[in-house]
Amino acid sequence: MQSDLATFGGWCFLAGVFLMVTGDGLTNINEPVAALAWPWLYLLPFAVSLVLMAIAERVSTRQPSRAAIVHAPLAALLAVFALSTLFSQDRMLSVRALGYVMVIAAFWWYAAQLLEDRWLAEATWLVATLAVLELAIRVIMWRLAEGLDQVSLHIGSVTWLGKLQVSWVFNLFAPLLLARFIGDRRRSVAIVNGIAWAVVAAANYLLFARMASLVFAITTVAICLLNLAYWRRWIAVMGVAVAGGAVMIATNLRMVTFVASTFFDRSQNSGIDLRLRIWDDAWRMFPAHPILGIAVRTFDEIA
Repeated sequence: MQSDLATFGGWCFLAGVFLMVTGDGLTNINEPVAALAWPWLYLLPFAVSLVLMAIAERVSTRQPSRAAIVHAPLAALLAVFALSTLFSQDRMLSVRALGYVMVIAAFWWYAAQLLEDRWLAEATWLVATLAVLELAIRVIMWRLAEGLDQVSLHIGSVTWLGKLQVSWVFNLFAPLLLARFIGDRRRSVAIVNGIAWAVVAAANYLLFARMASLVFAITTVAICLLNLAYWRRWIAVMGVAVAGGAVMIATNLRMVTFVASTFFDRSQNSGIDLRLRIWDDAWRMFPAHPILGIAVRTFDEIA
């Protein structure tokens, strides 16, 4: 019975991973309407998984894991956040936000316990890869339907509300996909990761997000440089990627020129201007509250 509960709990965990990465919720799958949806649907299979795994005695506070090395630093970080919350200028807002952070930390602890199981760890990565691949394909289809001569702003997903959120999902997974492509000795697994990376790269490019494109390029170069000894495994993929990128640029030169020419132009690039103003605000807040900070979640309110 415990084995069956643990197996079903594992599948619930994988379902939660898929929903979390794709950004899907409880709504019409063909034309998601966020106002009518439950964007945190992925929490349901995670919660079911936690209950089942606890009953099956697969997770326990006494069970060691390789992630235990960061327990003390994480506890120290949460203690600092809690101290800052006590002196927050908007205490209730910070208390609620601190609660969210603690839930995230608890989920991380739970996931670290589960991923001690090698099969579940491999399955989690496969599901995450398929999920980000599905999201990338959906973005490409959406952009082609919208027209590549238009600046992208929205995407038809329940949780991911705009191109910036989606592009950072891609930027989180892309270097991991590339590293898995280079390092995995299983040919079929490496090919799946390589294909997923290429599709994610195309989707990320078509979003025309300036900073996201820059970060994608930097992380790609960094992964290749860190794996120079395995250059035979990535040189062909990089060649194909460069050729594909050149074709996409040539077929949509006007939009690419506009994005590139306005990269550092604050008058035409509201995103860069907003980031620079955020840095200015953050620096002014630091000398004003150098010890206790301004507490979790209050940046927007105080700025």
